[in-house]
Amino acid sequence: MAGYDKTIRLWNLQGTLMKTLTGHGSWVYGINFSPDGKLLASASGDKTIKLWQLDGSLLLTLVGHNDWVFNVAFHPNNRQIASASADGKVMLWTLQLELKKLMRHGCDWAGLYLHNNIEVNDNDRKLC
Repeated sequence: MAGYDKTIRLWNLQGTLMKTLTGHGSWVYGINFSPDGKLLASASGDKTIKLWQLDGSLLLTLVGHNDWVFNVAFHPNNRQIASASADGKVMLWTLQLELKKLMRHGCDWAGLYLHNNIEVNDNDRKLC
């Protein structure tokens, strides 16, 4: 359920509140589950679309509309999202989640290397 209080609430079929997702700066006007059921996209008056995992973690925020976003929908391939906004635009977004995961893994590895290598200057230890 999306609402005026800037949150998204996920309920199970028995009516028990499972998660409350926070992060939007304005009303949440629309939500949509991915076809595989693993992700949730939300559209908000803060002019953004947010992509969430069902555990409540925010994967990414899509910025590009000039007015409130009132609806969002996944393509059946799980790789694209369409959003509709009061700015009169419908935007199609291509998701590159696997690339983001790979980059995050690479940065984690590089960060550990930089932190633990005695030959690395202290100023360079926080590059990732």
